Amino acid sequence: MIAVGSSAQLQLSIGVRETGFAGGPDNGVGGNGGTSGGIEFINLDGQNLTMDGTWQTFTWTFATDTPTAFAGASANSILEGNYGVLEHLRIRNSGGATGAMTLWIDDITNDFTPPGGGPTSVNFGDFEGFALGSEVIFQEPRFSGSTTGNLMALPNTSVVTDSAAFGGVQSDQVDFQFIDGLDTRWVRLTTFGTPNLPNPIVRFDGGSVLTMKVRAVPEPGTLAVLGLGALALLRRRKK
Repeated sequence: MIAVGSSAQLQLSIGVRETGFAGGPDNGVGGNGGTSGGIEFINLDGQNLTMDGTWQTFTWTFATDTPTAFAGASANSILEGNYGVLEHLRIRNSGGATGAMTLWIDDITNDFTPPGGGPTSVNFGDFEGFALGSEVIFQEPRFSGSTTGNLMALPNTSVVTDSAAFGGVQSDQVDFQFIDGLDTRWVRLTTFGTPNLPNPIVRFDGGSVLTMKVRAVPEPGTLAVLGLGALALLRRRKK
């Protein structure tokens, strides 16, 4: 069970694939950018997610956040190209979590200023308009072979839900469980080949910033200790 009061139960960062540098197509923010190019972590394990049922904002600024090589021949801890793909959300077990947990992801937004244009904001991940239970943007947690060994077989879902939302009425609900509480365990929640909105393009240039809203709750035993009511946790909108 997670220690009550831990402020860094999970750590979030993203992996981006340098598809533009590799000559991949530019289909616009949120469009399918393909799967060519190396993958760089951005601000590796640099932001904490507290599992208290509240919506929290996570931000990556491509011009200033440090890239760290992850995979692929061109991965070199240097972010190259004007655009690429949001390849995965990295979720690291930094607080000893051992029980099943649920995350909700909403409003994935890319803000940038294109050459010759004005400030632009594209919310390509609001999960509205998709069938409940469908996979959008993110594959199920055990899809990636690089982190399958860190996870129990079940639960293992990443589906559109109406159980919670930051904006609108839908979000992406992710359920998984680490095999133990080691801080080396992490999930590569990849966008590779997802049935809906796979390999979404994000800009690296023009002062580009990527944000997303995330909330999380731990296993029911910890919820009881924390005194978090189910009704409060499943509210669809932020107060």
